Amino acid sequence: MIINPTYTGKQYWSTVIISGLLLSVLLSFAYVIFYQRLYVESSYLFSIIYLIPFVWLSVTLAYFKNKFVWSEFSYGKAFLMSLLSGIIGSLIFSGAIYILYAYVGIESRMGLYDNGRQIRELFSPLATALSMLIINVTLSLIYSLIIAIFARKKN
Repeated sequence: MIINPTYTGKQYWSTVIISGLLLSVLLSFAYVIFYQRLYVESSYLFSIIYLIPFVWLSVTLAYFKNKFVWSEFSYGKAFLMSLLSGIIGSLIFSGAIYILYAYVGIESRMGLYDNGRQIRELFSPLATALSMLIINVTLSLIYSLIIAIFARKKN
């Protein structure tokens, strides 16, 4: 008799939550390292930070599919897993960015630009955290649409 195990709801949601938490830690660590080492006025290398969620969400879905899914894995379930992991990671990452700028003392790069009042507001800790949240949630949506196409599994 062949047993076809498949994932449970607990495995699905724990994977979503753990993946989101690990994504935020990875993004925060990479952001600090890249910000300190690669950030200059016209550097394109700092854009690597925006590819990290794509790679992480792909690895998460591949791991989950190979470890727990033995029967069908729909496009909707793959999309939802990837999107929720990305949103959780984005929320925690934005909170970490706010804390890093507001309390830890990472200085903004306002010295690269004019020090006018409007520029200071645009580079405030809250504005920086909100812009990173919007960017990462949007990227998570786009990445989830792409990744779920390859992650679905039919019998």
